[in-house]
Amino acid sequence: MADFFQEFREILQTGNLPADTSQFSETCYRRLLDALAAVGTPDAPEKGDIAALVRHLLRREDELQGGMPQTIKVPRTSPFPNREMWQQSGIDILIEGADYYLISAHPWQPDWLDFSAQYPPDKPVFDEKKCRNYEPVEGDPFLELVNLQKYRSVGQREAIRAVLTAPDNSTLAINLPTGSGKSLCAQLPALVRSKNAGVTVVVVPTTALAIDQERALKPFVNHATAYYGDEFGQEQERRQEISDRLRNGTQRILFTSPESLMTSLAPAIYEAARSKMLKYFVIDEAHIVEQWGDEFRPEFQELPGLRRDLLRLTSFTTLLLTATLTESCLDTLETLFGKPGPFQVISAVQLRPEPSYWFAWCESEEIRKERLIEAVYHLPRPLIVYATKREDVRRWEQDLRRAGFKRCAIMTGESSLPERSQLIEDLRERRVDIVVATSAFGLGVDQSDVRAVIHACIPETIDRFYQEVGRGGRDGKAAISIALHTTEDLEIAKYLNKNSAITIERGLERWDSMFFKKTILPDRRFRVPVNIPPSLQLADIDMNSQKNQEWNICTLTLMSQAGLIEFDADEPPRRRNFESNDAYQKAWELHRESRFIRILDESHLNEQTWGYKVEPIRQQRQNRSYRNLELMREALRPKRCISEILAEAYTIPTRAIPEPRKQVIVSRACGGCPICRKNRDSLFAGIMPAPISVWQNPKLFVGEELERLLAGDKLMLILYESMEEKNWKRKIPQVFQWLREQGIRNLVVSREFYSTLIKEPNLIPDAFLFLFEKYQPILMPRIPTLIFHPPGKAIPEKYLSPNRTSDAPLIILLPVDTPDPSRNDRKLIDIFSGKSFMFDHFCKEVNL
Repeated sequence: MADFFQEFREILQTGNLPADTSQFSETCYRRLLDALAAVGTPDAPEKGDIAALVRHLLRREDELQGGMPQTIKVPRTSPFPNREMWQQSGIDILIEGADYYLISAHPWQPDWLDFSAQYPPDKPVFDEKKCRNYEPVEGDPFLELVNLQKYRSVGQREAIRAVLTAPDNSTLAINLPTGSGKSLCAQLPALVRSKNAGVTVVVVPTTALAIDQERALKPFVNHATAYYGDEFGQEQERRQEISDRLRNGTQRILFTSPESLMTSLAPAIYEAARSKMLKYFVIDEAHIVEQWGDEFRPEFQELPGLRRDLLRLTSFTTLLLTATLTESCLDTLETLFGKPGPFQVISAVQLRPEPSYWFAWCESEEIRKERLIEAVYHLPRPLIVYATKREDVRRWEQDLRRAGFKRCAIMTGESSLPERSQLIEDLRERRVDIVVATSAFGLGVDQSDVRAVIHACIPETIDRFYQEVGRGGRDGKAAISIALHTTEDLEIAKYLNKNSAITIERGLERWDSMFFKKTILPDRRFRVPVNIPPSLQLADIDMNSQKNQEWNICTLTLMSQAGLIEFDADEPPRRRNFESNDAYQKAWELHRESRFIRILDESHLNEQTWGYKVEPIRQQRQNRSYRNLELMREALRPKRCISEILAEAYTIPTRAIPEPRKQVIVSRACGGCPICRKNRDSLFAGIMPAPISVWQNPKLFVGEELERLLAGDKLMLILYESMEEKNWKRKIPQVFQWLREQGIRNLVVSREFYSTLIKEPNLIPDAFLFLFEKYQPILMPRIPTLIFHPPGKAIPEKYLSPNRTSDAPLIILLPVDTPDPSRNDRKLIDIFSGKSFMFDHFCKEVNL
């Protein structure tokens, strides 16, 4: 590292910028060199950009050298800053030469952040302290499909196993922390289930995320997997090829937006379902289904109906992936995606240990502006500034540009798809250092090295705050969160929180208007328009059409949760069924501006029904939302550790009715907060919880031949004489292969004997194998299991008592001289009354 620093010193002295910066392992070097290389171009940095980037490099080098201040000579000429701007950036001028400054950087310790004198806020982030504490765990054989040997976390392992054993038509919500490998929970099962043929559809919130996931799978899938629109200049041929592969079942996995899924891709998806090729229906960042405000995506509300219609054609598993699951969000997801069931949740919730939390109340907007600019001068790049209102985003960007920062960009709910994609590319390619945004920014942005997140607002819920703070430190290294808030911010947060739920009076008015314009369809379904106003009053007629549509969809979602209706779908129009393109386009417009529903309660237009069915649901949601705001307010002036506040937000209690639900427990972590600093408490990170198997009746397959041998029993012994026999060595791989073909999916074997059994772990199409070193049935999926018991060890008695609540067989391969576990003076084979075979006899019985 010191060599890189010396090399950089020489670059500044000579002015000879390298054409290739990849040799610099630290991103801060490459980011600064890229900025200097842009001088003289339209992307040229301002002096504030350079000052902050030089500070980043110096402070990073300080921490790498154990806190010793490092020095560097910088030119006094443009584009480098003047004396005042260097000092504004927390940089000391040690020597003032004729044409250079010798400078060093000091830690940032603003007097407006409590305890910053004892705990410099920027020290952990420039140190890039590793905070993530979970370790990889031993993998299963099918991980070889993506060139892995280990799972990233225990949560990822159990989630993938739950996906692969999910019953037909089931729904699994996967709740894993950022960085623990959530995406692979859909990708790997998709590859396992499509070796011959099969399709998994993954709905993602942004095109950037679709492209990122396509890039990750490119070494393993030799065709395009991301489907997006014309704004990217892609030829129609690419999209047509994807549609063709969907139809014939060779696409394997597809990443796309809900808009594309509901429109241009719909015919191909329906055809894949008809031909029984659809294996998984996945929604990534599933919490967005419940989101409201600037990040509201009405298209996500269409997915439950589409899924329901596809389930009429074939069986598949629905996966809902998220890193931030609240009780309210889980209730919504269960309402929309729970049927026909079963619906289960697998969670390994560990709070993020990376962020340190700092809060500062600002007496005025001018003081906040000064503090924000000071923070931006001192904090590492890249960083994000969040605001609630779109006009505030534009104002903050202007203020930052006036302060000397040009390498910044904005994103709001108004940003177009090309604008969003360009910003994400610029951020990744180090052309942008600062993003100023509403909550619309973040989903699908895989920028792992964001070290700082600043809130120039009060989010309306602790959930939104935590999600946005979570954009920092995604690489598992320390990050900083600073919230600069005013009294007015709280009023805005209260307003947004209160207006996130529609009243039943207004909801009934909207429903009455939609249902009046209904179209009756077969099978007791209705098509209702969502683009009509709730009344003919002037204020309603003039309502923004997009906002009006969002409120109508919100009304339907509330009714669905109350059990008045359920979402449905209808196959989109096909061009071949229309004489003209105009007629086809009109049919498409009608389809897009409608929702398909089924009535569950015939008194759905009755005020009293809304009073006793809808109002309790609405009130419950509003109370949860209000409590979420109260937790946000508490975080600003806390009396307890931030981890306790966040744990309360994400703990989901046990539920007995209408369907039993296990508690979601949160493992706490704190990278620093006001209370911990006040009490001088150490930073801590709890252990990621290890989920247990969630399916009572998982999907299992038992071959006819194995069923014949078992003859109704669940336990069978296969006894061998010696592992040294030639016949054993020749036959055991064949026996194991036969057992796998007959449905064995759990294998209990020590690692030293693994290669004895397994020669071609991924030979059987659509098959998988879970490895265990110990037989622990309560922790294992309830599927056909083989235990390989080696010589010279007693067999535990529990091995001989298969789980009576499971239909899955247990087969034990063990030495013939294994003693009776209850009495060492006799052999197990002499007293065992169940199904058993000598190894050679078994081979003959199954024609091996």
